[in-house]
Amino acid sequence: MSLPLSGVRVLEFAGLAPGPMVGLVLADFGADVVRVDRVGGALNADTLARGKRSVALDPKHPVGKLALRTLASRADVVIDPFRPGVLERLGLGPAAVQAGGDGVRANEGVVFARLTGFQREGPYANMAGHDINYVALSGLLSMLGTRRGGPPEPPSNLLGDFAGGSFICLLGILLALFERSRSGKGQVVEADMVTGARYLATFSLLGSYLEHPQWGSIIGSGTNESRGEGALAGGAPWYGVYETQDGGWMSVGAIEAPFYRQCLQILAAAAPDAPSGTSAPAPATQNDRSTWPQLRAYFDAVFRTRTRDDWTQRFTGTDACVVPVLTRDEAAQAVLPAAGSEHAEGVVVPAPAPRLSRTPAPRPAGASGAEDTDPHMLLGAGEHTLEVLRDAAWAGLPDRELVRLWQSGAADGSDAPDGVDDAKL
Repeated sequence: MSLPLSGVRVLEFAGLAPGPMVGLVLADFGADVVRVDRVGGALNADTLARGKRSVALDPKHPVGKLALRTLASRADVVIDPFRPGVLERLGLGPAAVQAGGDGVRANEGVVFARLTGFQREGPYANMAGHDINYVALSGLLSMLGTRRGGPPEPPSNLLGDFAGGSFICLLGILLALFERSRSGKGQVVEADMVTGARYLATFSLLGSYLEHPQWGSIIGSGTNESRGEGALAGGAPWYGVYETQDGGWMSVGAIEAPFYRQCLQILAAAAPDAPSGTSAPAPATQNDRSTWPQLRAYFDAVFRTRTRDDWTQRFTGTDACVVPVLTRDEAAQAVLPAAGSEHAEGVVVPAPAPRLSRTPAPRPAGASGAEDTDPHMLLGAGEHTLEVLRDAAWAGLPDRELVRLWQSGAADGSDAPDGVDDAKL
């Protein structure tokens, strides 16, 4: 079965998590992804290597640079994860790849995806940074947190690196490939995590300007006094997380009146007598902000009367919008059977999404343990250098050129062409 991206060749320069995630998704859906690693590198700790091949080439060596230009001339997509200007200084930027020269053919159809943390222009353009910095600069970090006057709380590295970075970049690549099918021309995709995160947060950013007639703010504006006060940002008791008797947690998202009513009914059935110091709330007061402190105290006390498994059993199958907060391993057991995966032990690899009805991405196998070096998990630097450079779809280099690459130190890998002096390896 041909996958959606079968026949698409992607040259991915090795980088940190956001860039490799772009390549992983493209590979999952059928693209031929080749990762460029450093010569002399050991095992790359990148766990987003599934479905890729690795070549180790030195872009600063004239022979290695020529080999990379040859690979780029055959690529449909080039993924650039570096700071602005790095590939341009090496002669491997968009203009050089599109123009060709020095015996390398022009590639006017290449989609050159450049993914940075900060925006490519302005005072931060050439600074080092990480997800927390990009989300901070986007204005979103100031809006995250559950305590009024408390510090902003970063959401791991999901919002900047992967949501605003990887998936915005992926969208740009797919849009550019789609447009190329009509024009025959490639283009440069500019993706940065600051702008991407803001775009994905359009609902939250616009919602922060709104006031509900009863709730007040829906999402805080980012000032210290607004943090955690928005109805959907920690302010409303019926949209939060509560501890259970055994130290577990239940998530409550009973926003709409019918769902809230059902939630209260199930809580009351489990605890007919309201815990000491609390009183059973009336559905009609859900949106009365003055009652929220008492309502939160009731939820806190009632959820602590039973275990998480007990509450899960009571709420499952209802419209109360209450489900357990699962751990990583619990979620693997609960979610994967529904997706039809047989791998629910050890290291569990998330299934590709979305699921296509006619050409779905194959589900990955799960590695057997944390030390497993299965190629689904890790990829050695240069593991496929010889294979890719011999591949006619990529370079098709003759043996004399391959020997020259290895003898000059411009390439290495797990295999070497015949005729290479062992002393050079």
